[in-house]
Amino acid sequence: MKAYHIGFFIKHKREEKGISQKELCKGVCDHSTLSRIERGKHEPSVTTIKVLLQRLGLDDEEFSILLGPKDFEISNLQKEIIALNAQKQFEQAAERIKYLEEIADPEDRVVKQFILRSKALAHYWTDYSTAREMLTKALRITHADFDFDHIGDYLFSVDEVKILNQIAITYSETGDRRYAIHIYQQLFDSPQQKVLNDEARISVITLLAYNYSRLLGRERRYEECIEIAELGYDICVKYNKCHEMGGLLLNMACSLHDLGRDEESKAKLIDSYYAHRLMKNYKSCELVKNYAKENFGMELGS
Repeated sequence: MKAYHIGFFIKHKREEKGISQKELCKGVCDHSTLSRIERGKHEPSVTTIKVLLQRLGLDDEEFSILLGPKDFEISNLQKEIIALNAQKQFEQAAERIKYLEEIADPEDRVVKQFILRSKALAHYWTDYSTAREMLTKALRITHADFDFDHIGDYLFSVDEVKILNQIAITYSETGDRRYAIHIYQQLFDSPQQKVLNDEARISVITLLAYNYSRLLGRERRYEECIEIAELGYDICVKYNKCHEMGGLLLNMACSLHDLGRDEESKAKLIDSYYAHRLMKNYKSCELVKNYAKENFGMELGS
């Protein structure tokens, strides 16, 4: 079967990147299972494939053609749950989560992690403490020994990085911005960029850079804020990831103004306004307009 060919591909990429079998499969499957996958002796589930490929910095979407009927149903169900949570339709999401629990393999740790993370989001904006506890528990399904002081020691999938981002936000929103910065700093300073691998760099680094630079600005670490925001902006431009561009530009503008570099700040505000406008993010357009008027007497979009 075609699915078995993935094992040989995973082995090649793992060895190419100098990652051990033990490190790659940690919390996802047994070492012996990965060994069989790599030798083409075992057909992995779609959730296992997804995490292994993401940890190797690869785009798992390219392999969706190999999904069987049940894997395809689970994959689509996960996408539906994500969309419902994003729209804050938590009751409908809970119904779909319940169905996912019924059809998924109870031993599949990746699906268990997804389910717990999805349940946590129902508490996210009303009870940060509960959400944080659930998200941390979800992360420890695949990293049982996880330590917030040694984030750079772990190899993460994209979804695991997103969990860390959500945990950091729970700290910042409850007043502990410095601990949130502690999390982001380790993500960006990770040795050999193991945490932010190629796939994660493209798909999540702009979101991380926005949240991290915003916190640095609030802590009056303006030069660092600009540095991180510029890094995220460069990724936006290089990979055509425009969703966070307006926010990154606004973070730069605010820090430049606080550093007394007002002409540069004004230019970034104009760019931020039109970046938000192109994305039809009119709420953020108003935020930028108000900041520009209050601080510089500028009228944007008039």
